[in-house]
Amino acid sequence: MTELTSQALTDPLRTAREGILAPAGLDVGRVEQALGLVLGSAVDSADLYFQLSREESWGLEDGIVKEGSASIEQGVGVRALAGEKTGFAYSDEIMMPALEEAARAARAIAVRQGSGTVSCRSWRACTRSMS
Repeated sequence: MTELTSQALTDPLRTAREGILAPAGLDVGRVEQALGLVLGSAVDSADLYFQLSREESWGLEDGIVKEGSASIEQGVGVRALAGEKTGFAYSDEIMMPALEEAARAARAIAVRQGSGTVSCRSWRACTRSMS
């Protein structure tokens, strides 16, 4: 077991702070600030979901590297619950402007009449579809 894996199992909050929040210039206070944008009158509860996944693979043939690949999946999702309605928005960028926009979008969906979704692939460009 690597040191990072061992640390994640014993102190997941520290791992989240150091591995996801700090590199994005975020701290618990800024996350609480974004959560405050979602919560308020008409919204019963809300949550934020952060994801960071890194994968790397190498293919060897006779001790020589023949192929390699790497991928990073990251993002933040915001969910707002207002009565029977759920608003959800996300961004694949973990940064404060993206988090704020997703928070506002999730809140707007949850408190509006009807139903709909907003997906933010980037904090600069969100698309909204109503159903």
